[in-house]
Amino acid sequence: MPIYLRALEPEDLELLYTIENAPDLWAVNSNVEPYSRFALRKYIAEQPNDIFQTGSMRLIICKTSNDAAIGIIDLFDYSPTHNRAEVAIAILKSERQKGFATQALHLLADIAQKKLRLRMLYAYISEKNNPVSKKCFLSAGYNHAATLPAWHYNGEEFENVSFFQLFL
Repeated sequence: MPIYLRALEPEDLELLYTIENAPDLWAVNSNVEPYSRFALRKYIAEQPNDIFQTGSMRLIICKTSNDAAIGIIDLFDYSPTHNRAEVAIAILKSERQKGFATQALHLLADIAQKKLRLRMLYAYISEKNNPVSKKCFLSAGYNHAATLPAWHYNGEEFENVSFFQLFL
């Protein structure tokens, strides 16, 4: 099923609230506390979505068939000097393992190359807690470039993280 990426809209509040507060995702990201709807509403309202201004860009992943928002894909830590940015992706639990994340990574790579003129995208992925994500990034053309020992604290222990790169 095809998807598309679009800018963040006010009606995405519940999607953001669900994803940002999902306990199963906290082990693989850097969240340390829940986000309130108020904070997320303010974030949406104030987000210029200009990577050149903010160093980040958040896009909503939508199904083409019904325009349903099913996830978020982010570019952040944008470096104009090195022409690279980090990638993060989160899909609603009900829509996982259906190929949407891989499609979104391909669409984002196209935007990064053609519109932003980036030369590289990269991602850090938990080795222990996110094997599905590793598989997804590999299928989207990313290469495993390094393993960083005891790099990320997941709330219980320090764990190894895989560093993946995609040269555009």
